[in-house]
Amino acid sequence: MVIDIISYTDEQFAALTEEQLLKVQQAQLKKNRLKAALIEDLDREQFRLIDNGIFISSIWELAKWKLNRAYQQEVDNVRDALLFYLRFGGKSENREEEEYAPYTVDYSLSDTERFNIVKDYYQTAYTDGTERFEAFKEDKVAARYLGELYAPLYDYFLEDA
Repeated sequence: MVIDIISYTDEQFAALTEEQLLKVQQAQLKKNRLKAALIEDLDREQFRLIDNGIFISSIWELAKWKLNRAYQQEVDNVRDALLFYLRFGGKSENREEEEYAPYTVDYSLSDTERFNIVKDYYQTAYTDGTERFEAFKEDKVAARYLGELYAPLYDYFLEDA
């Protein structure tokens, strides 16, 4: 199964618990069902318009836009719920010990703020790009803390190495 509901790296998926992986799978299956329903709805609407002789009008474009927008809103809701669960659900009792990092770890911050905190820390703490990348790669807290923004930062530091 291709997982495209969220963009995690293989390392991030490997760090998830069995329960969290099950939630990811459930969300992906729901997205796949929504996509299949969208295709079916588009086909049904297209057939209806052809049958009524008005397919070439702008009605088809409007109907397509509405159906795609409704699909995207549903997928966004599923994705947001999954990301919320992965960020806050299933935390262990020893969270303080597990989440020691030399930068601020505050889950109440926005994704962008967390991304900037981690990026700024590594850019100021390490002047050598290769050393910076290796240190970032070994940081287990960053993978969990940054969520979907881990992969872009990983690629950014990899290019700099």
